[in-house]
Amino acid sequence: MSDQIDRMAIYLHLARASEMRRRLHARDRFLILAAVLAARSDLPRIAAYCRQRIIEHNPRHLIGRWESVWHAAGDPEFVHFLRHIERRYPHETAERMLGTLGLELGREREAYYDDEEYAASLLGVTQAELNDQFGEA
Repeated sequence: MSDQIDRMAIYLHLARASEMRRRLHARDRFLILAAVLAARSDLPRIAAYCRQRIIEHNPRHLIGRWESVWHAAGDPEFVHFLRHIERRYPHETAERMLGTLGLELGREREAYYDDEEYAASLLGVTQAELNDQFGEA
């Protein structure tokens, strides 16, 4: 599994834990990080789903200014915002946070057909639902 997919999985786990604790602003920050990693990993439907979840919670969120995460990632204003979140939740901090939740990635990725199916399962959505919302992969 690629390092980016590992990192994306950590942020998706933290987003889910934050949502369960009703800490939606924290969830949105983790979803931003996961969305950017998904876009960089050629998982545009995962990135789009993360973006959609953020906008559903906060229609005026900065990510809503762009039609996709990929477009946002090329804008200096968004990059500045992203760097701020990355400094707050660097990979090492995210790993520690995951450990405090009693979660370990281990070999869970191996149970899935591909990276998109794995990420979708962490988001609690099926690939069929992604197809319905964002078209075929």
